[in-house]
Amino acid sequence: MLAGTLAATMAGSVQAQQPYPNRPITVVVPSGAGGLSDTLARIVTEKAKTELGAAFVIENKPGASGIIAASGVKRAQPDGYTILLANGTSNGAAEALAVKSPYDSAKDFVPVAHVGETQLALVASKKLPVKTAQDLLAYARKNPGKLTYGSFGHGSAGHLFGEVMKKENDISMVHVPYKNEADVVQAMIAGEIDLGMLVSAKPFVDEGQVTLIGVTSPSGTAAYPGWPSLSSQGLLGFSNARGFQIFLAPAGTPEPVLKKLRAALSRAISDPAIGKRVLDLGVAPANTPEAELQATYRELVEQWRALVKASDVQAN
Repeated sequence: MLAGTLAATMAGSVQAQQPYPNRPITVVVPSGAGGLSDTLARIVTEKAKTELGAAFVIENKPGASGIIAASGVKRAQPDGYTILLANGTSNGAAEALAVKSPYDSAKDFVPVAHVGETQLALVASKKLPVKTAQDLLAYARKNPGKLTYGSFGHGSAGHLFGEVMKKENDISMVHVPYKNEADVVQAMIAGEIDLGMLVSAKPFVDEGQVTLIGVTSPSGTAAYPGWPSLSSQGLLGFSNARGFQIFLAPAGTPEPVLKKLRAALSRAISDPAIGKRVLDLGVAPANTPEAELQATYRELVEQWRALVKASDVQAN
């Protein structure tokens, strides 16, 4: 027993002394397989592994609006072998919604690489007789309390924006939470709900399954060129937060390790072929320079905390 323990300790010590990385790196994703974060993580790390010389293992940890995934990474050894692909829900909204958050998004993590920014699209069921934001407002005021909208869960970006939209435009809508965006779309197609707030709206709009009303970004987005913004149509409440996808490491991760991770992931994100695949998913590639990344990340976290406050959404 003692010999076995000593051998394991010695093996661990030898491995720790080897240059980083000397074993697979786990990327924790706060969503299930096939979701946006999961797909982005796989696309980027598949490219990055060649330069870094180590495999990446994707670990899906959905639930609690990303708190399960983020808190697990916060507790992980800060050695570069466990990182998180975070978003505005997991590192911003969920923390602000929690009665007692197990982490501080701005202090307990260090940004590694900024994959891109996301915007939500407000889309409508083909059965709802509206085509523009003004049509929607007119319908809502003529039919108070009848509109329903779906999102991918309580406290999700879609839920927060939906509640801000209600509040700022003085209309009534009922929120219906779903497990994922595909379920929201199917409910709209079936006529079970009227509206949906989606991150990955492009395929559903392109295939004519839903009616596009507009995007939440005040100035539009590179991921959806030509799509109208909601604010340009006179709808209030859509300048509060930018969605994001950022690789984070636990605070305290050594700088030499971060440097290697940043180099590999940033080069992968900068690759034109990867950029196109990311853009096709409805994510505008960002790859913020290292000198600006910390400030950008903190700013984004604060925007999502403010959005929670503006929405009046409470912990579930």
